[in-house]
Amino acid sequence: MEKKIKKWLEYLGFEKYSPYIKEHLTLSNARSGIYLAVVVIGLETWMILSVIGNLLMAKMVRSTTWIINHLSAYIALLLLGIFLLVYCLKKLRGASISHFTGNTIRTTFAVAGLVFGAYIAYLDYAKGEQVLSFTTMEVFILCLIGWRPFVSFLVLTVTCLVFYFICDRAVPASYATQVNLFTFWVAMLMAAVSCFRQKLVWARKDEALENSNAMLQKKSSIDELTGLYNPSHFRKLIHEILVDPNVDISKKIFLFVDVEHFKGFNGRYGYVRGNELLQSVADMLKSEFPDALIARMSDDRFALFADDRDVVERMARIKEKVMEVKSEVRMGLKVGGYKTRDRSYSPDIAIDNAHYACMHIKKDFTTFYYLYDEKMHTEVHQRNYILNNIDDAIEKGYIVPYYQPVVSSADGKVCGLEALARWNAPRYGQLQPSLFVPVLEEYRLIYQLDRFLMECVCRDLAEAMENGLKVVPVSLNFSRLDFELCEDLAAEVDLCRERYSIPRNMLLVEVTESALATDSIILQSTMDKFHRRGYEIWLDDFGSGYSGLNVLKEFDFDMMKIDLNFLRNFSTNKKVFPILRSIVEMAHAVGMHTLCEGVESQEASDFLKEIGCQMQQGYLFGKPMPKSEFIEGIESGKYVLADIA
Repeated sequence: MEKKIKKWLEYLGFEKYSPYIKEHLTLSNARSGIYLAVVVIGLETWMILSVIGNLLMAKMVRSTTWIINHLSAYIALLLLGIFLLVYCLKKLRGASISHFTGNTIRTTFAVAGLVFGAYIAYLDYAKGEQVLSFTTMEVFILCLIGWRPFVSFLVLTVTCLVFYFICDRAVPASYATQVNLFTFWVAMLMAAVSCFRQKLVWARKDEALENSNAMLQKKSSIDELTGLYNPSHFRKLIHEILVDPNVDISKKIFLFVDVEHFKGFNGRYGYVRGNELLQSVADMLKSEFPDALIARMSDDRFALFADDRDVVERMARIKEKVMEVKSEVRMGLKVGGYKTRDRSYSPDIAIDNAHYACMHIKKDFTTFYYLYDEKMHTEVHQRNYILNNIDDAIEKGYIVPYYQPVVSSADGKVCGLEALARWNAPRYGQLQPSLFVPVLEEYRLIYQLDRFLMECVCRDLAEAMENGLKVVPVSLNFSRLDFELCEDLAAEVDLCRERYSIPRNMLLVEVTESALATDSIILQSTMDKFHRRGYEIWLDDFGSGYSGLNVLKEFDFDMMKIDLNFLRNFSTNKKVFPILRSIVEMAHAVGMHTLCEGVESQEASDFLKEIGCQMQQGYLFGKPMPKSEFIEGIESGKYVLADIA
């Protein structure tokens, strides 16, 4: 019996709802309230305009009292509709409004709406017309705004009885009218209770779902073995801290901790002792970093987001404790750190950076802590990108030839071009040769780049000649490794040139001075082959190394390219003048032509012409540029090509 009474009380709405259900019902009523308020605002605006319009056009004759009463009622309900709309919108946008305030606003609007509907319907009933205003407002108030069943019962009963008695006093109600009003009362009560119960069911379902999610979230946020956060929840909490403007992230640090030789410990002593060790390490971390976020990332690896105060000292104490574990396996600790000042920086990447710093010292027995910096990040990632994408860059045309003009000192005409590689990487933008060439040389992949560039140059020359354009010789830079890795580099150049029907004098071979420091026998043999096949060989970057004079003694070159460093501080360092004059005279004495790189001022150009340097190259005449830009320069008259025999 007691259960039945309790069930009926719950059904009538006397039960106590949880805060979640209360808020859910409030938001549901707010959404319904928007529709109700908009309809009421529209209807009352139309009624006000209609009354005013009819009065102005003399279509309606009413007493002053009638006009004042009706317009006052319309305006009052209009204002309450606007007030309800503002409240509902603010509530749905997350404004902090108490349940009491919300209930007060809804109740005030409901009372005013029901009084208004009853009053207008009473006037219509007295004239023998339909009472639609009353029934409409009852539907609006009791169905669109959800009330507890007992409240709906009381409101509906009171309003129907009051409305019946005032109407009956004006015009005695017929039996049919009494039946219709009772039927309306029953239908409205069922509809109001049904609307509320439906909202309550949805609220309870959502609450159950939220509770289940909260339970799963809690279970999924903690590592069962150590009681630390798991990786996903750890990252989420870090993100919340990073976006908090009240947290000074410049004093925070990401740490990645790796327990050394843990697999050996596990294999020697089993998983039970291994788990005990991990639990001990977790306790050590929590003890030394009580205010930090700590997670077990995987197996024997942990991550922290902590204050950067005394990090090395605290980690050193943990390391000592780990090393004191009695074991036949020598235990240890490696720690990588990463700091960021960017609040938008991804926690995933920050943790990865700390992890990389940790791995960087994995094999270094003298160091247990390393702080990652952006320089390491850029170098490592660009280095990996270059190695992993050289084939793709060549295939997809990300690497293209740029051409830098070489001019004659005598008349300023372009007498040659130097082909230089430029890499337009989708990830990094344009990579400079100083970045990717050393990496490709270190991993012995430079021949791929040089072969591709040779192919591009021959193709561009062939295309220009087919279009009837004048051409000048183009110099190709070859690495020391090209001479080593290619069985016969001279033959390869010949085959490529012949494939595109390029005259032999249109290709020049450049060899850097530093390339001549080793493997002189191979280089000498290949250079002899080039000479026998009729190619000019240019010595590039003369003066950049320490073996310049020996190079002139041991090898035969047709052209000396004087390193651009000689022209730095040209106007202020007077030692440059005699040195350059001596180099040019020495080159001419051993039968070599001269070309000076890095010419950026007219003063330097005039001096080089004066001392007999035959060719010049530098930004004064043009930077390295795409083929299309160079052709535009020719067409505009910026560049005039010399006649090549």
